[in-house]
This record gives sequence, structure tokens and C-alpha cells, in this order.
Amino acid sequence: MQENTMVINRETAMRIWNKAYGKSSRVKDFAGREMVKAAYDDRSSEFGWNIDHVLPQSKNGKTNDSNLICCHIKTNDEKANKFPCFNANGKKFEILKVQNHFEIREIGNDSNGNESNDSHVDFFDSASGVRFFKKLKGIQNKKIFVGSISIRLQGIGTTALVDFITELFAGCTVSYGWDDNYFVIWVSDYNMPQKEDAADLLDLCVLLNTYLGEYFVPMDVIDDYQIFYGIHHYSDKIDCLTSFNDFYDYDCPLIINELVRINTEAKQKLNNPIAIGKDELSNEVYEYNYIYTQLASNLKKLIK
Repeated sequence: MQENTMVINRETAMRIWNKAYGKSSRVKDFAGREMVKAAYDDRSSEFGWNIDHVLPQSKNGKTNDSNLICCHIKTNDEKANKFPCFNANGKKFEILKVQNHFEIREIGNDSNGNESNDSHVDFFDSASGVRFFKKLKGIQNKKIFVGSISIRLQGIGTTALVDFITELFAGCTVSYGWDDNYFVIWVSDYNMPQKEDAADLLDLCVLLNTYLGEYFVPMDVIDDYQIFYGIHHYSDKIDCLTSFNDFYDYDCPLIINELVRINTEAKQKLNNPIAIGKDELSNEVYEYNYIYTQLASNLKKLIK
């Protein structure tokens, strides 16, 4: 079954606009420039706007809703691929990671005229350090959703594949180990508050499944593999940080658990909606052996 990659076009732009501004036809972007909905991609209009990646694509920014923003064409031109700081409309901004996505925040000035940003912690300032600690204590009782991916590789022939997978999951916590004769890569995202976060990781699992099954196995880079993607929720931060996914002896290269199923398009796409077992926290698991068919076709052409 083919997976579609998001394309930035008028349809996408209008959907992002509607999601951000509803029925409003005239708004201001984050830099204060006025935009008119009908002036999409119109450089001849003083109200022209387009879609920008919050985290630039040159910095591995994704093309998904959580990383796309409507902004005036002039603002977009000024921001360009600058990271993490840039100027737009005479103001200074910084791109910051917040939970599992990136946001643009204006850099203001304190009473002495110095640049300031509430996200910065000066640990040499005792008041700033203690204030940050108290802020952390205040959010510890929130339910924590963790996305965990376990990748088991058999007969791995080069550490280049390890670097390849690490880069694919850039932005997540990655660790490594051995399980009998299998080299294991654990990928964790310790804060997944939105369904989009779950979908993003699932897309990466499908992408990895495509590369491993359609290129790296045929090229004898590895003999076999298994990918397990699960989402779990915890009320205790220690349990969250020390959690891990077990592997299952199923004849399926890509497996997901119940929370992944109900929070992504997998709920509608599963060929077999019957669970094939349970994970270590008694969540049902399902076979989800999807690939990107166009990518798979292109990879096969590269096999020599």
C-alpha cells in the first residue's frame, strides 16, 4: 500500500491557514505583517503569504503540520534557513524546541535593554536555577506519553547502517546494545502530547521498514530485522525513563501496539485488525508491514 508524502501546494496552504486562523481572511503573521487569505503565494500583493518550515529543512525540519506555519512572503524571505536566530520585520526571533516540536519565539529586552528569553536558564544565577527547578517540579504529575521504537538487526555488516538509522531518528533519544546475536537500537521520544507526534514516528518506522526490507537486506548489509513501535503512558517519570520494549517472536518486520493504532491512521489501514499478541505492559500489538512503494521501487533500481 502506498504512503503519500505531503506536498506544499495551495491545498496544503489553505488547510494550514484554516487550522491556524479558522474563518479569518485577514490576519498578522508572527512578525506582525498583515496577510490576506486570497493572496497566497502572490508576490505582487503587499499581503502575500506562503508556507514556511519552522525548523528549516536544511536542519532536518519535517514537512508536517506541526512544523509548518503561514507567514508573509517578506517574513519568509528574511527568515530563510537561518537557525536558531533570525530577524524579521525589524524584530529578533529564536527557533526553540518545545516538547516534541519547534516554535518561533520573539526575543525581547529586559529593563536594561539586554536581550532576554524566558526559555533561557542561567545556572550561574541562583534565582534562575531554583526557579527552573520549581517549574520542573510543577509538571511532574502530568501523564507522560512515551514513544519507543526497538530495532533489532541480525548479521549487521557495517556500522554505517547504525549511523544511517541514528540520523533518520534525529531529535529522539537513541541508545544501543546487544540481545543475543542481534544488535539493538532503541529510539525514544519521552514527550508525545499530540497525535501528530505519534504519526510522525510511525512514518519514520515505515520509512525505515522500506529501506531495510527493500535495500539493506537484499544488499546483505543485514540478514534480518524487526521493528517494534509502541506508545505507553506513565504517571511516574522514573518509570518512563527506564522503560523499554521487548521483542516478539512474530514473523513480521514491523509491529505496533494499541496506542499507536488508535492515535494514527493505522486504525483505518490495518489489513489485519486482529491483535497478534501483547507487549510487556499488556497492550495489544498488531502487524503493520507497510512500505513507501515508490521509494521501494527506486531502491530496487539501485541494487547491484
